[in-house]
Amino acid sequence: MRRLPPLNSLKSFEAVARLGSVVRAAEELCVSHGAVSKQVLNLERWLGAELFDRRGRRLEPTAAGKVLADDLRDAFDRMAGAVERARPEAGRKLVISAPPTLTLHWLVPRLTGFLRQYPDIQIQLNNRRDRAHALPGGVDAAIRRGRSGEPQLIETAFMKEAVTPLRAGPARRRPASINALARETWLTADMRPDDWQRWLAAAGAPHLQPQASLGFDHTYLAVEAALDGLGVVMGPRYLMQEELEAGRLVALFPEVLAPADDYFFVHDKQRSADPAIATLRAWLQAEGQAHEARIRAPSGNVSSCGRISGTAH
Repeated sequence: MRRLPPLNSLKSFEAVARLGSVVRAAEELCVSHGAVSKQVLNLERWLGAELFDRRGRRLEPTAAGKVLADDLRDAFDRMAGAVERARPEAGRKLVISAPPTLTLHWLVPRLTGFLRQYPDIQIQLNNRRDRAHALPGGVDAAIRRGRSGEPQLIETAFMKEAVTPLRAGPARRRPASINALARETWLTADMRPDDWQRWLAAAGAPHLQPQASLGFDHTYLAVEAALDGLGVVMGPRYLMQEELEAGRLVALFPEVLAPADDYFFVHDKQRSADPAIATLRAWLQAEGQAHEARIRAPSGNVSSCGRISGTAH
């Protein structure tokens, strides 16, 4: 039999460590802050160790407290996932982690069709990503850029990607050469730090630098800045198809594309036989193939990667 402290003390401690406040933890757990404090003290007595540094206004976990809080968070997430998987298939909810840019510009506009076709499968989307490749706790599957190669994961490619400079529409005179890009404000994203250099190398201008730049942490913010006319974003071409067709964005050098990481649907091997997972995987593959075919069509205006005239030397 496992020797464990009371569950309420573990829940209280995890909430305080995560939220950094007894009051906020009490609000989340729907109990008094006095009850939360008592549960945390009981846990410390049970363990014989201090879990918080109480010298400041904000409760900071000790080294032992940080380790315990991280482990408990993963354990509670796994418990929640196990309970969800034990429910009948009808009305099942899949929690899917996906990058914000793909979610906003590609996945959400297509979900209506999925939900209409599969009304018994509910989808909850988030962008949680605790570690580089592993699935976060409480997540059934994920969409990722690039293959991790983790042996415990099944990774299914469903759509390609490439990057190219994009600017707000309506269409106007494009730069006469790659060199002219240096006079534009370059919009960059921490989540895709190599996109500009990758494209410049493909265009034959690896040493070109902008006169001004504006940085963001996420790609979708850089795209929004481009839509607002703040500069040129090195945008994910496949995700931006609707914006390009509507004229909200314009590809400055559409004949030059730099390959980027493909999009993969990722889940644990043990979930391979899950009908809901299999259904979503097949749907993503079909949607991705249809989207690629649409872009490759003449009206899609996408050609192979290569150099263009007017590059820097």
